[in-house]
Amino acid sequence: MTSPRPLVWFRSDLRVRDNTALFNACRRADGRSGAGVVAVFVVSPGEWKAHDYAPVRVDLLLRSLSELSATLAELGIPLIIETAPDADRIPTLLTKLAKKHQCAEIHFNKEHEINESRRDEAVIAAFQRAGLEAFAHTDQVCFEPGTIRTGEGRFFTIYSPFKRACFKQWESVGGVPPLEAPSAQAPVEVASSPVPKAITGWKSSVPIERWPAGESAAHERLKSFAQQSIIQYKDRRDIPGIDGTSQLSPYLTVGCLSHRQCIDAAIDANREANPGLKGNPLENGSPGPVHWISEVLWREFYIHVMVGFPRVCMHRAFQPATEAIRWDEDPKRFEAWKAGRTGVPIVDAGMRQLVRDGWMHNRVRMIVAMYFTKDLFLDWRTGEKWFMQNLVDGFLASNNGGWQWSASTGTDAAPYFRIFNTYSQSEKFDPDGEYIREFVPELRDIEGPAIHDPTQLPGLLRTRLEYPDPLVDRVKARIRAIEAFKQLR
Repeated sequence: MTSPRPLVWFRSDLRVRDNTALFNACRRADGRSGAGVVAVFVVSPGEWKAHDYAPVRVDLLLRSLSELSATLAELGIPLIIETAPDADRIPTLLTKLAKKHQCAEIHFNKEHEINESRRDEAVIAAFQRAGLEAFAHTDQVCFEPGTIRTGEGRFFTIYSPFKRACFKQWESVGGVPPLEAPSAQAPVEVASSPVPKAITGWKSSVPIERWPAGESAAHERLKSFAQQSIIQYKDRRDIPGIDGTSQLSPYLTVGCLSHRQCIDAAIDANREANPGLKGNPLENGSPGPVHWISEVLWREFYIHVMVGFPRVCMHRAFQPATEAIRWDEDPKRFEAWKAGRTGVPIVDAGMRQLVRDGWMHNRVRMIVAMYFTKDLFLDWRTGEKWFMQNLVDGFLASNNGGWQWSASTGTDAAPYFRIFNTYSQSEKFDPDGEYIREFVPELRDIEGPAIHDPTQLPGLLRTRLEYPDPLVDRVKARIRAIEAFKQLR
């Protein structure tokens, strides 16, 4: 008779290497004669729609899932694809599936958003009622949220001390090395399911070549970045007109890569560039790898913030006092912003990149979000939602954290008077206008500083451009934003 099997529930962790749930399930199965792991993925359209999954993200997810299914098959692990119209149906679906395939336990990696946490708690409860075991593993972060705290026992709300605490913890435990892929098991007499090519309601216009899918593509990109670009990362990361960033965030979002693998690759690159490196390689050595590790940890920081302050998952401001701000409601300005027709070239370039690629350079994201909230004075939640609905790397913790930082409602020691001058940002980070010319072709022939601010052009030349005037007066907008925040004090 077949021994009880572990069931592995894949979600945002579409990889076999350094997958904590899969690793532990396979290890438990190894000790049982005749047992083998069975895997499942649940397509949940209602849940995805409620959480504003972008079509390009769903497309990358499905293509990555197809590769995962093939990789699991090589390990003798069948992948079953099920569909649940919403999250409430998932606990019953999974318990029935476990019983059908003689699975005595389920393993999954924690997702830390509040609705996902409640769903997972419901799955654990359903398995317990059915007399089955459930194991929730820490995988999406290096350190379980709540284990990195201030001296007063609170969650960190400022990044720099959080980072230092993570480095200290990393050293104290001897690092958090990635796990290997499990060994192949004897085939299980359970058939894998075909992976759907598309899901109704999520048709992406982004060419699939822009984001090659799967764990192997993610590792190739990580390897290339670590070998060729990471040393120059600090100097190049803020220049949107060049390929100076890793562009690995989509693969972290669907889970083709882990934080641990990224940090491990950066440490290796740092040591290779600095033979005999002394001290913690997370913060000593070449500035490029050190700074990139810091950027990876921002993602972890925002996950910890989300767990410690779950209101940010509920369309609430991290700083409750800022809920009193009455943002403008201006549909015309919102539509102009979405279409990249604000009259501010660097903003319009970013919004058009979002449409073309399902992605936007991180420096430009900050410029775009601050323009939206401080110049247009529109509600950050509306911009946050639009990003989630269009980004291939739309991830609640990071997206919410970034938008609230830009809106001065989030984690920041002295936020409200930080207001970007969009034109100065453009001149500093896109000095030759290469990024603007790529995405705003109507300005392609403009030379000199006017590429950043076409209102500087002589009147006749300006009128010949098929490009709008700025939506707002920047100076007046800045004064208004500062006054609105001062009134909260």
